[in-house]
Amino acid sequence: MKKASLVLLALIICLVTTAQVSSQTDNSEYGIALKISEKATQKKLGNVHAESAKMRPTAAQGGWFLRYEKGWVYYNPKLNQAFAIWGETMKKYETAKFETGWLGFPTTDPKNTPNRTGTYQHFDNGSIYYSPNTGYHFVGGAFKNYWATKGWENSAELGFPKTDEVEIFIEGYTRYQQFEKGTLFFGTGKEILYSNNPNATTPPQNTSSKLSLQFYPNEMNGSGDKMVATSQEDKLDLYGWMDIRVYKGNGKEITDESNKSYSIFYIPEKNKIDGFHASDIKYEANNINMQRSYAITQDDIMANAYIRITYWLNDHDISNSNDYLKLQAFNGSWNYNNGNHPYREIKLKDIQNSNNDLLTYDKLADGTEKMNVSYKWKLVKK
Repeated sequence: MKKASLVLLALIICLVTTAQVSSQTDNSEYGIALKISEKATQKKLGNVHAESAKMRPTAAQGGWFLRYEKGWVYYNPKLNQAFAIWGETMKKYETAKFETGWLGFPTTDPKNTPNRTGTYQHFDNGSIYYSPNTGYHFVGGAFKNYWATKGWENSAELGFPKTDEVEIFIEGYTRYQQFEKGTLFFGTGKEILYSNNPNATTPPQNTSSKLSLQFYPNEMNGSGDKMVATSQEDKLDLYGWMDIRVYKGNGKEITDESNKSYSIFYIPEKNKIDGFHASDIKYEANNINMQRSYAITQDDIMANAYIRITYWLNDHDISNSNDYLKLQAFNGSWNYNNGNHPYREIKLKDIQNSNNDLLTYDKLADGTEKMNVSYKWKLVKK
């Protein structure tokens, strides 16, 4: 009799703490119930809440949920996984109409932000973020995508969100969201507009102006193998190109006022410069004292707009084993002009901070062939 009582007690406990269903067939609600029950145990949510002894289907098709003493567990039918949610995050989720609202089902459990004090939870279509200084806020869509490219809450330009999205109708912009250190604006067909004012409620004034990007070679020198059977000094026979592109901080290219972006100079192999000097390039190539006008905002500059410099320079050897002079210090490589070339980048605000007189250096080499390039940059309002 005592043994039977213990079995009955265990059965009662099981019914109280597990998401109960009537079927135990494979690929049935029973499997979902197990996922929900396992998640509740993992997150220590306690027993099933007194309001219900069984899991319930969600209003959104395919989902299930069950309330526990210390939170809820939702089953996401797209991911075939169960996720916990509790506390103030659940209250915030409720204001978005749970899974039937724009957020959809949870896709993670609540987690701590990795480098700053706070929490987050991701959903099908957005996230809820919390910090002690800013509270609980939604982030989604284009704002979330932009924020992610800047480093999430660790971003030096944004930090944690301090509001949800706010609807506006100003100059084609339809909503904004404030963060700790700046504000983002969105409008259909427009790029995300950044303001460094964290309390901004209207888009910043269009500070677009034409800036002339000016490039001046300061010094160019190099050395290579001596020409065979001659007394010529150790110099390069140079051909190739040096190219610049200008980009916004989000990686979108800014073309010049003619909607073009050309190399600074281009020397065809058939017109190579024998034993070059800097003056040779200056006079034989087109417009090396390059001046190009762009429509760019000061906000673009402050949001880390940059110049990308790519070289494809070669030393023409008498043996026809032409040497590619590879950039030695670079930020990355990209597939450009039918080849994979290293590039270096210069931020436009570094040019401004140098009183518009930034001097930069590049070294290129291939074995014994070497080339040094130094040049100055200026940004001048037109």
